[in-house]
Amino acid sequence: MASSSFFPQFTPSEDHDEEDPPFQLADWYGPPHGVRPGVADLGVEIGRSESTVVSVQGADAYPAGVVLDLAVHVREGGREARRRLFAALGLHHGRGQLDLCLGAGGLRWGVELADGRRVTTLDESPWNERPEEADPSEWNPSHPVLDGVGRPQVWYDSWRRGIWLWPLPPLPTMRVVCAWPDRGIEETSVVVSTKGLHAAAARARPVW
Repeated sequence: MASSSFFPQFTPSEDHDEEDPPFQLADWYGPPHGVRPGVADLGVEIGRSESTVVSVQGADAYPAGVVLDLAVHVREGGREARRRLFAALGLHHGRGQLDLCLGAGGLRWGVELADGRRVTTLDESPWNERPEEADPSEWNPSHPVLDGVGRPQVWYDSWRRGIWLWPLPPLPTMRVVCAWPDRGIEETSVVVSTKGLHAAAARARPVW
C-alpha cells in the first residue's frame, strides 16, 4: 500500500532564467555592490583619555566614497560595565539613519573636508530630505554623508564598526573631530592626509 504524503498535491512552478535588473542607487547610499575596494592603511587616533581610545583603524576606499573602520578601546573594571557601554554605543542603524543613542555627554565625531564641507554623527539623515518624487538612482544630497555599514563588532575591550563617508574626501587632507565628555575626551581634532585614500580608491576593481 502506497503511503500518502504529508504535503498536498501541487503543480511545480516553471523555471525562469531571466533575472530582474539590479536596483540602482545613488553613490551616497553606501559602498557599491560588486566592487572590491582598495584598502588604505589609515591608522589614526582621534580621541584619548585615561579610560578610552577612539581611532580609525583602516579604510576600504571606492571611487565615490570610503568605509572607515571606527574603533573604540576601553579600560573597564568588569565585563558587565563593558557590556553596558558597548550596548549604548551600538549605533541605531535604521533606514539610512546614524543615531548614537547616547546622552549629552556621549560620543560624537565628524569630518571636515578640504573644501570646508562638514558632516557629523549628529546630522540629520539624508533620507529625511530626499523628495518623494526624486529618482533614488539620481538624487544626491548637497552635503557629505556619514552612515553605518553592517553590524558593530565587539571583542573583549573593543568595539568596531564600518562607517560610510561620502563623497571620497578630496585632496590633500581632511580633519577628523571627536568628543566624548562622559569618557573624559574633550573636543579633539586631527588632520589626516587623504592621499592614501585616493591611491586605494584607484585600486578598487569590479568583482565580476
